[in-house]
Amino acid sequence: MKKKSVVYTLLMVLLIMIGCKPKNFMDDLPTLEANTNADVVAAMNPRAVVDAEDPNMVHFIMDVAEGWVAVWTIGTKRYTQQCVDRRFEFAGNYTVEAAAYNKNGMAPGVEVHFTIDAMDETVCENELYTALTGGCDADEGKTWMLSEETGYYGLIDIKTWIIEYATDYWWAAERGSHNGVYDDRITFVLNAEKTYRHITNGTSGLDSNEFECADYTESWEILTPMDTKDGRYHLLLTGDGFLPPIPSECQGQHDYTILTLNDSVLMTKIYKEGSNQAWIHKFVPAK
Repeated sequence: MKKKSVVYTLLMVLLIMIGCKPKNFMDDLPTLEANTNADVVAAMNPRAVVDAEDPNMVHFIMDVAEGWVAVWTIGTKRYTQQCVDRRFEFAGNYTVEAAAYNKNGMAPGVEVHFTIDAMDETVCENELYTALTGGCDADEGKTWMLSEETGYYGLIDIKTWIIEYATDYWWAAERGSHNGVYDDRITFVLNAEKTYRHITNGTSGLDSNEFECADYTESWEILTPMDTKDGRYHLLLTGDGFLPPIPSECQGQHDYTILTLNDSVLMTKIYKEGSNQAWIHKFVPAK
């Protein structure tokens, strides 16, 4: 009996560990009718616990509620689980949302507030961050523009994985005469807001898809392979953010697979879910 008890205990510990392992569900949750019971989520006691040994790691926890699925919205991502761990690199006051849903729909969410007291200095050593933004010492960030070479914009098979200067496009755009997209400048800044500035000079888009577009500011985030379906690094833009030019079928999407990111080249891939084609963007540091 003692041996069985030990085995049972180990199994329970393993299940708890699995249950709290971070999983990112990038797909939208089902569209459900709203549940008006505002007490559901509060009863699950949602809380943000800063790790005692790592002051930039936060554990988001909700208690089990029978028949309900916990939902955490943290930054640009949504997790359908009760335990989520996320790092916050910059000091500041933060807010996330805790919610829940069952077969009858979503229960109203509640805000969860917490504070990070100090910056994680290792953020300045992140090679991808530095390549994208110029690093911690670049207060104004780093500005990119579309490459002037043929292939700055191209169409490939959805499964194709290319590296810098690869030429295995199905189609590679030559530079045209329309200026809506060529004078666009995009700036990434490494700060607490992870600022993304898009200077459009009034218009963006390419050829017949040229459109009026005012300058705007949003935020960026780099997703690690642990947080993506394809196990690649992704560049995620918030709100209305997009990389020019944006193909018409990808309007409203903000998730770009990173193909190449170094000091001199930023290449990304974007596609519509279910498509068999993907679009390539190639940027270089602005002159």
